[in-house]
Amino acid sequence: MKRFPLTLVSLALSSLATSLHAQTANAPAKLDRIEVTGSLIKRTDKETPAVVQTITRKDIERSGYSTVEELLRANNAVDSGGSIQDGTASGFVNGLATLSLRGFGAQGTLVLINGRRMAPAANVDVNFGRGTLLNVNTIPKGAIDRIEVLKDGASALYGSDAMAGVINYVLRKDFQGLEASAGFGQSTEGVGTTKNASLAYGFGNLDSQGFNLMGGIEASKRDPVYHRELKNVGNLDEQNRYLNLTGATSRFTPDSVASPWANFYRVPSSLAGTTRIGGITVQNNDVSGANYLGTMPGCPSENTVGQGLPNRPAGFTATQASLPNGMCRFNLDEPLQAISGQDRLSGSLRATFALNRDLVAYADLMLGRTESKEDLLPRTMTTALASQSAPFVVSTPRLDQTIARQGGIVLPVGHPDNPTNGTSNAQPVQLIYRFHDLPAADIVKQTASRLALGVQGLVGDWDLDAALLYSRMDNERTQTNRLRSSLLNPAIAAGTYRFNGQTNTAQAIASVASDAVNEGDSTLVSLDTRASRSLFKMGGGDAMLALGAEARRESFNAGADEAYRNGDYIGLVANVAQGKRNAYALFAELGLPLTKAIEVQTALRQEKYSDFGNSTTGKLGAKWVLMPSTLMLRGTAATGFRAPAISQIGNASAVSFNNFQERRVFDPVRCNSTDAANPVSRADPPDLRDCNVLNFTAGVPVVNRPGNMATIISANPDLKPEKSKSFTAGLVFSPTRNLDIGLDWWMFDRRDEIRVQRTIDILDDAFAGGAQAAQVVRDTNPATWLPGVANSGPILMIIRKYDNYNTTKTSGLDYDLNARMPTKDWGRFILRISGTYTRKYEVQVLDNTPPQDQLGTTTSEVPRTKASAQLSWERAGWNSWVRLNHTDKLNRLGTTDPCLASSSAANVQRKTYGSCFVGMESTWDLGLSYSGFKNLILSANVLNLTNDVRRSTDVPSSFTFWDAGTGAMVGRRFNVSLSYRMD
Repeated sequence: MKRFPLTLVSLALSSLATSLHAQTANAPAKLDRIEVTGSLIKRTDKETPAVVQTITRKDIERSGYSTVEELLRANNAVDSGGSIQDGTASGFVNGLATLSLRGFGAQGTLVLINGRRMAPAANVDVNFGRGTLLNVNTIPKGAIDRIEVLKDGASALYGSDAMAGVINYVLRKDFQGLEASAGFGQSTEGVGTTKNASLAYGFGNLDSQGFNLMGGIEASKRDPVYHRELKNVGNLDEQNRYLNLTGATSRFTPDSVASPWANFYRVPSSLAGTTRIGGITVQNNDVSGANYLGTMPGCPSENTVGQGLPNRPAGFTATQASLPNGMCRFNLDEPLQAISGQDRLSGSLRATFALNRDLVAYADLMLGRTESKEDLLPRTMTTALASQSAPFVVSTPRLDQTIARQGGIVLPVGHPDNPTNGTSNAQPVQLIYRFHDLPAADIVKQTASRLALGVQGLVGDWDLDAALLYSRMDNERTQTNRLRSSLLNPAIAAGTYRFNGQTNTAQAIASVASDAVNEGDSTLVSLDTRASRSLFKMGGGDAMLALGAEARRESFNAGADEAYRNGDYIGLVANVAQGKRNAYALFAELGLPLTKAIEVQTALRQEKYSDFGNSTTGKLGAKWVLMPSTLMLRGTAATGFRAPAISQIGNASAVSFNNFQERRVFDPVRCNSTDAANPVSRADPPDLRDCNVLNFTAGVPVVNRPGNMATIISANPDLKPEKSKSFTAGLVFSPTRNLDIGLDWWMFDRRDEIRVQRTIDILDDAFAGGAQAAQVVRDTNPATWLPGVANSGPILMIIRKYDNYNTTKTSGLDYDLNARMPTKDWGRFILRISGTYTRKYEVQVLDNTPPQDQLGTTTSEVPRTKASAQLSWERAGWNSWVRLNHTDKLNRLGTTDPCLASSSAANVQRKTYGSCFVGMESTWDLGLSYSGFKNLILSANVLNLTNDVRRSTDVPSSFTFWDAGTGAMVGRRFNVSLSYRMD
């Protein structure tokens, strides 16, 4: 963790000392007004024109979820598509957890702490053009007093990013006493263990003593989960049957030719042509083809073809080459993780001092560290063969739009591991090999530092809140033992690393690989002042005015060393971003209680950014109490904006890999697609990329899929900010003191969306002879060209950039029912039903294309209905609840309809299990707690009581779960906890 600047530490200490010296014996006056997210005016009435959902500390404790972000992901307005789960590595954002409202992605949802911003994660993320990632898993759970979810646009109050809403973590402001808690959870199968403990202590009464000091520390640990531990989740046998029907081998079958006991091959002059082997015509570039020579000794019998492994495992198609006797295979699934291990440690400290009767000063310090570790498969370089004419087997895209090429592992005659040494046919051999003694892991450390120094209270007629904020996120990602071209090639020539299955020395390992480390940091420094006061009397009370100003400095740096940039790490790409900017804002809010029944709220914000210009946003809201304490109408209209992220507008470039699943794309230069159902590559040997450029998978056997397309994504200094309009209208109806009903319609329209150019659009234009042909990079090696056709190499990468596109429009209805049912003898029952019904989610990317309905599809991951119902019971220290969670199924654009119409055996099986869709979620949770012991609370809960696995892709198993990396992957799980409090 990098240290705070000394000036900030000095300022903090000076502020605390001054505050303590200035405190008086007079107790500060209590303020009857509170601040509610969505308004800068403190008020006595919590109901505002905007819809604000409050999740209390008690709600968090009784939810049954082990983490706050898991609780929030269950919120009806939060979608899976834009929310990142931190349980598994996802290439760019391992260890992060973000939240998305209304399907607008993390970039359209502003996350605040005590109403102020937090620094974004120092990661370059190219998925969906997110750009700014606000990591919520570094916020200490024990420090949270409540969470307020504002479900409409709020840019007029909070600035950029608050287009779809705001999630505001409100921390505890004063606390006296001692609190301690500990929790334990795991699946009922005994895996997925989570442990947590926290301790908080506070002393000093702000009212009587003029100060309060409080602090806390919290630690949690999540054990890794391996797929081999989840074989009982879902139906692995039926999933394997489905895989076999699609031409794929069963899970846990040794299915990789790269093993610790190398398979070795001749190095032919060319891999062109075919050979008839066992009655099957086999391409000479096939690892089971004519160039296979043998396998190094030592392979376990269960992984050896002809011993524990058949020549034709289940799932082989009629045209697929049989495995040769003696070949050693590797089981990819056995070491594969479903959920990564994670350790969190966080702490908070708050000091509050009374400066006088009306004014208090405070200092907030919060530190958090999250370390995620995912154990990866042992390293391998390639499973493709090389030839003398085409020696390169790995191509790594560089940021300069060139390709770094790596040849195969070719052992010359005389190399100590060349098995042909001393034979009559001594020759160089190439190896397909898995480096079993190179421990492979992806370790990400996210460190959050936050310091706020401020004053609150009355200054004359103004209710003041001013603060200096320093927020920082540090990111360090280590990928252990990455193979490097500059090391591996000399090591092969010198024979310093041995390939015969034995474990090498540390020196030998260092001769071929080293750790690849990325570091990044993001900082936010702001000074803001907000003040409100009454203006004059109106029919319903005082007209209120709030004024504010903010100055903010943002910096972002995500780097890559020279080895990254020049492609020296074999197969590892670089992503970089760097930039700084200043932002200044003036804002105002006006609250007008026209009558006792009608209140109008309006807000305006003017913002200036140093890198793209100005933005003006406004908001108008109103509420009308038709029947006091019984019926209230409310509504808002707002404009919003999102500033381009520094990684999108600054000095930034990134490499990503892309696919397209709506249709199959043929390279017209290299693919004969006259028969579209059976396209043929014109290359010899055939190149899978030629007739499936963007890795379309529906109906394509695994062995015929080329993998995702490499793309280079570059920043665009001419980006404009995204803009939005939002409207809400609803009611709160309380026909009795024990029944509340809320209905709220909402509509959002986002324009000038910042997206990465789609590869399909670039290819369509390029193949039609358009200007974007320059963005399609082909192999310039003449050996890869078609005979007699210049510049006809295979497509290697596509150059994309960020740009402003068209719109996303969404609308729907939120509903909420709370019924309290007190009884004399049986205690108190509470029923809560809440949900979101999305009526429309429509996306138009290009002007010349029709809007696409993405509601209820895997493209947007916005379901039509997401809801929950919970019945609670409270009596004499006992509290219990039962909860039903429901999420509608999702349609897969381009594949669900063909699946439903198909009569193939594989699709018939998918239809039997409802797996043409992503399945509906319908899970039951139970919870129970007892507080009858002095100062103690005991709690226990069970999530997914019926072990439901329907929310998965294809036939359910742990490999097909929809939200990978979440606790739901382990199936039924339980949590127990113990809490102690002494005032």
